[in-house]
Amino acid sequence: MARLISAYEYWTHGSSLTDVVDKLTVHSDWRPKLNETWRILVHAFRKQFTQPEKIQRIDAFSDRLNIRNKFCLNNKADCTVGLFENYEEGRLEQPNEVFVGRWICDGARHLIEKYDVRKRYFIGNTTMDATLSFVMANMAQCQSNHITLDPFCGTGGILLACAEFGSYVIGGEFDWRVLTAKAKPTKANTKQLTRNPDEMMHRNFSDYGTLNRFLDVIGSDFAYPPWRPTFFFDSIVCDPPYGIRESSQHKSRRRTDKTDDDQNPVSEKYDLTNIYVDLLNFANVYLRIGGRLVFWLPTHIVTYDENLLPTHPCFTLFSNDEQQLNRTVSRRLLTLVKIRESNNNEKAQVNEKLFSNFRDLYFTPNTKIWEQLYSNNTITDSMDVSKEQNHDE
Repeated sequence: MARLISAYEYWTHGSSLTDVVDKLTVHSDWRPKLNETWRILVHAFRKQFTQPEKIQRIDAFSDRLNIRNKFCLNNKADCTVGLFENYEEGRLEQPNEVFVGRWICDGARHLIEKYDVRKRYFIGNTTMDATLSFVMANMAQCQSNHITLDPFCGTGGILLACAEFGSYVIGGEFDWRVLTAKAKPTKANTKQLTRNPDEMMHRNFSDYGTLNRFLDVIGSDFAYPPWRPTFFFDSIVCDPPYGIRESSQHKSRRRTDKTDDDQNPVSEKYDLTNIYVDLLNFANVYLRIGGRLVFWLPTHIVTYDENLLPTHPCFTLFSNDEQQLNRTVSRRLLTLVKIRESNNNEKAQVNEKLFSNFRDLYFTPNTKIWEQLYSNNTITDSMDVSKEQNHDE
């Protein structure tokens, strides 16, 4: 609903206002009841109406249909009718099509301004854009009395949107500095060298009046889930780290890698393939049936293949939406729905080719990628590419 302007129930359409009225005359079930107030909203595409032009259409519509109900000028009318005229570019004398329907609701576009990242007290380098956060919350069907988890929550931008829609939210984060206000400030034009002591996630929820839905955020390594297997979430939303703007790491699995400092455990690179394998397997254990897993997947436009998308036997793909980041790289918002419980310890399938050399591809010029694809060579390391560029200069 964050990107939706308004929703209308379709009644009919025609080539002109007269045509639409004639079609409505046949049906009487759309008419407002005698004691109901009503109003008409007139809209035009590729043309702008003056107020007298709008009034002319309102009068013509109500007179031809013999509507005698009390007309309401504000948004408290019992029945609101939308009249839409669609014009072709360069042909503004007569509409190409006219649509009519009943207004159902307006979208929540005001939330985009309200939750503008620049207005928040606590942000980070990779805080999710407000619009995209609300799109994710919509896809996850966040609502009252649901519990939503973001296992890579960072500064909690996605969880803010989920809480706005009524969900109780909880996050997990590997970087303890983000959780304890020890990370470096990231706001533009700031002269601060350190963050304020209260510059943490709970402050944002308090500012937006959703602190009562913020369950907590825990310091955790996603590779080692701290949750009981009998605890279920209604939805899981996340933007896993790609290793571009923020590093993707997890605690070392080797027993020899130990440290006396609990706040700085020995960490190692968290491979993209393993991240998504763990994510789908985690969702299989901790999502209820019918619950949704919503996550971003980085892809290289040239090498993308839909057949390589992560899959799990217990999940069905509901949607796959692309956001192009630049000429060579995009990311896809995938929504998976859990349809059944697992049998015989079924596991996720993630093809390594989908993420092969993704970070190197990200920093490789598109022309060089095409050259290497046609020559059947593997993509060279990004460091080699940068050395070649410096040498050429």
